[in-house]
Amino acid sequence: MHLFYLSGIDLEREFSHGAVMHELPADESAHVRVMRLKPGDSLRLTDGRGYFADAVAEAVEPKRCIVRVTAVEREKPRDFRLIMAVAPTKNIARFEWFIEKATEFGVDEIIPVWCEHSERSKLRADRLQKVATAAMKQSLKATLPLIQEPVTLKQLLEKPQPGTDKFIAWIDREVSTHLKEYCKPGRDTLVLIGPEGDFSRQEVELAVKQGYVPVSLGNSRLRTETAALAACFIVNLMNE
Repeated sequence: MHLFYLSGIDLEREFSHGAVMHELPADESAHVRVMRLKPGDSLRLTDGRGYFADAVAEAVEPKRCIVRVTAVEREKPRDFRLIMAVAPTKNIARFEWFIEKATEFGVDEIIPVWCEHSERSKLRADRLQKVATAAMKQSLKATLPLIQEPVTLKQLLEKPQPGTDKFIAWIDREVSTHLKEYCKPGRDTLVLIGPEGDFSRQEVELAVKQGYVPVSLGNSRLRTETAALAACFIVNLMNE
């Protein structure tokens, strides 16, 4: 069944307070029309906050759709959070590909980071959020990752991350311990991935001073988006 995103709503709270009638956003209402759904047809909703809902179409009009929620259930919760801090790629399509696939795997937050060797200087976080939203719906998930506004590496490193295991993936012969050896199940985890030109040694040293642990992602030399997705896979696998 197609999944519709009801943004700006806490389904569990609304349902528990008896609020069952909702109007879908304009773009979701358009999808209802494309699918030729009629009043009385069943729909599956998510609020992007971890909840699904069963609903029935009450009114399907040219520019809007009203639905009635009949049941709400929580997506199976995870006992950890995964934050990916990644330098945007020069080719934005490759970064959007990472956003899409990371959402399918399961990621809670994505932070674009400007580094010394970054080859891109502009980014539209709203566009990336739309990519994540589409991937959430396509993969039938109920949790929409938060796409943060870009920050500099210095800003990221200065931001406190209490209770979070922090790693920096670095291509260097001195770094031989694989992420999987450090990753602990049930722990909030942040993985920092650099640009195509990798981090400078000074950036790595600064990260280490802020509590980041240098890790390897294997013997292969990976593109930025591939390395970031590999890290997502490893952390999720270690938490299976």
